[in-house]
Amino acid sequence: MTKRLVLPLCQESRTFPRGAALPAGTSRMAARALGERAFKGEVGEALLLVSPEAGEADSLVLLGLGPQKKLTLEVLRRALGTLARRARKEGVAELEVALDPPWLRAGLEALGWEQVGKAARIASRLGAYGFDAYKTSAKEKRRPPRIAFRSSGLPAAAHRAFQEGAAAGDVVAEAVNLVRDLANTPANDLYPENLAERARIAAREAGVSFRLLGKAELERERMGALLGVAQGSDRSPCMVVLEHKPRGPRPANGPARAGAARRGAKVPTLALVGKAITFDCGGLSIKPSKGMEEMKFDMAGGGAVLGAMTAIGRLRPPVRVVGIVPATENVIGGSAMRPGDILRSASGKTIEVVNTDAEGRLILADALHYARRFQPDYILDFATLTGACLVALGTQVSGLVSNDKGLSRLVFEAGERSGERVWELPLYEEFQEATKSQVADLKNSAGRNGGAITAAAFLSHFVGSTPWCHLDIAGTAWAERDTGPFAAGATGVGVRLICELVETLAQKTGKH
Repeated sequence: MTKRLVLPLCQESRTFPRGAALPAGTSRMAARALGERAFKGEVGEALLLVSPEAGEADSLVLLGLGPQKKLTLEVLRRALGTLARRARKEGVAELEVALDPPWLRAGLEALGWEQVGKAARIASRLGAYGFDAYKTSAKEKRRPPRIAFRSSGLPAAAHRAFQEGAAAGDVVAEAVNLVRDLANTPANDLYPENLAERARIAAREAGVSFRLLGKAELERERMGALLGVAQGSDRSPCMVVLEHKPRGPRPANGPARAGAARRGAKVPTLALVGKAITFDCGGLSIKPSKGMEEMKFDMAGGGAVLGAMTAIGRLRPPVRVVGIVPATENVIGGSAMRPGDILRSASGKTIEVVNTDAEGRLILADALHYARRFQPDYILDFATLTGACLVALGTQVSGLVSNDKGLSRLVFEAGERSGERVWELPLYEEFQEATKSQVADLKNSAGRNGGAITAAAFLSHFVGSTPWCHLDIAGTAWAERDTGPFAAGATGVGVRLICELVETLAQKTGKH
């Protein structure tokens, strides 16, 4: 258990910069490491130097930021997140990261001190996360390191901006890690009723309204698509509805402002819909057994919406946000839906079930239709929807399909700023035609070719003319191994992007 001082350096550093205020022995070791290229400064590279003299820290870590001309917020996030993840694994008790040395100021100032503070805090909290709730040995439980950022050497205005950004970053990171906790929890402990209860507690703490539609309410709403998926499970389905309404100015001691609406300005409404299949074996169209344990992550889209709503409730942006999470299991039972069944959705459209493993789009169909009653200006849905998207875009980028170019641009830019990147796939008329059935209005699977797009095309039938974006997070919702700031397991993807988008909408509101 140690304390370490962290000095970030870019690749161009060949001599140890002045102004580090370190013991002479440590400074000489650092200078020698740079001179002999033992430390190259690549992004996320870390070199530990143990001081032979008594100093402010037990040890020194040189942290690489890559080429100075390529320093971005994403580079900063990757470096700090990787550092925090390794520190937790190694049992480091405390890190102090110096972000105010003279040699860093120009590069970080160009990124904006508030954004630097936000990025630094998010990355460090994500990297320090671990899921060991089911470990029984104390030796296998790792406490997250305490990570402080030194910004006191900055000018007063820069220091304040950094601290404001860090406060907002704490809120967002806590929400992301909530999603990771939910998604990492096994399905025997996280099922629809339990997910709804945890959402209720989180909503109360965040100050957003909570409503639960149980099976009886779903039947009254005629949500035949959602109920059809749930038929095979002994667990009852449900739908969680959370809502944030602007409540006036944020308290003086609250986190950083997301923008303030002028009096009389129209407050936009954003509806978020998230798929929450708490376990998915594929139903009668059963999945292969290899890797099926990962299907506890099939609620990650719903988790992203729940997590984002808790952050929004605390940040209090002048934007109305509604979060809708349909939840059920998709398992095999005597009453399970069959290929060839025809379901009647809440919209009235009939759906032929071609493949019971294409269940996510069924529950989203009813939830998207339900979202329209809030008269939203925009709808976003998040879902671990198709393996086809994983094949197309890999594990670092989520797929985006939209019926509105303006909204898709806003979402793309939010993804770039937040580090949760997305890439747009086309929604041509031919893809929508492919979703039509010979015996019903629609069919829930149009085959393998273009599967990520045809799945989104199916969803487009339930949003009407409302500007809508579908985010397929099948490749980004969990990591199979430690990578960057993420330990293996759930990533909580979606929360950061949503928060960035809401901030953008808040700023646009303030300008009108």
